[in-house]
Amino acid sequence: MSAYMPYLMPIFRSVLFIFGGLFFAALSGQSLIESAKWWPILCVVFNVITILVLKMVSKLEGIEYRVLINYKKGQLNFIYILTIILLMLSVGVGGMYLFGLVIYGYIPTILIQPIPVWIAVINTVLLPVTIVFAELPLYFGYSFNRINDSSGNKLFAIVYIVFFYALQHSFIPLMFEWKYILFRFFSFLPLMIVLSVIYNKRKVLTPLMIGHGILDLGTGVQILISSMFPAIFEMMNKAS
Repeated sequence: MSAYMPYLMPIFRSVLFIFGGLFFAALSGQSLIESAKWWPILCVVFNVITILVLKMVSKLEGIEYRVLINYKKGQLNFIYILTIILLMLSVGVGGMYLFGLVIYGYIPTILIQPIPVWIAVINTVLLPVTIVFAELPLYFGYSFNRINDSSGNKLFAIVYIVFFYALQHSFIPLMFEWKYILFRFFSFLPLMIVLSVIYNKRKVLTPLMIGHGILDLGTGVQILISSMFPAIFEMMNKAS
């Protein structure tokens, strides 16, 4: 397998969101702003594509996908996982609020727009489940470890992965507006740095996957609430 593949896979994820978002907008006859509310469904689809591509790449390299996760008995320590969850929640939510206020002066509500309730229910389950098996195994289980091994430069591997992991969020949902792109990138940058530090210390993905899943479950629940009670979303939107 190409020695460049560990470098290309993180870029592939961003490219997938860009061209996938453009394709969906064109197919649905909507502008990017109009199609933005469907980002959770697109994300689930792109997560599945990412998992399949990652499994294929791993197989070509003679590695099973589950090896990337590297789960071993005893990794699920309750106190440690709870600490990880609380840390990820505080850094993730804190980053979004901080950079929302710095860049916009308020917190954008574009991520929790109402969609049909039945789709929102399904999304609440599928979004966190698919995203944890797509992102962390790709960025850390696969690319970070191989870039670190091939370059012999751990700092370079961390910076590379953190940059592209944060960058992908600039295109979820896809909108070519500089403030929005900066907001999304910097909102997630602190969390990506924290994840890289934690993973680099223990090389254990499972607790991070659980923490990430809780974050995305919270997002799914917010979308579900706004879908069930659009008036709440309208009030939040006006307040911002």
